[in-house]
Amino acid sequence: MYSKAYWVTCDEGKGDALMAQYDAIVVPAIKASDNHVGHHMISSGPEKWLLISNYHNKSAADAAVSMVQELVKPMIEQNGMTLEQITEGDVIYAY
Repeated sequence: MYSKAYWVTCDEGKGDALMAQYDAIVVPAIKASDNHVGHHMISSGPEKWLLISNYHNKSAADAAVSMVQELVKPMIEQNGMTLEQITEGDVIYAY
């Protein structure tokens, strides 16, 4: 498995709208994606989340980039969403 970690933020007061849009648009697309294993989103403050996206391997992660960019584009425009990649790499331990 291969993972990417991101900080996700949005404009003040738009967290609920962003999460609703994320749940409606991104979650179903990830579930239907052949590249993704899944993801975890951890709330770490007002309008701030840690997102861990899991993929089958690095090639799958690379192949998913354009899909993810297209999915988040409306969220960036409507909610001021930022998606800052922190790190990526092979998962050493998973259960």
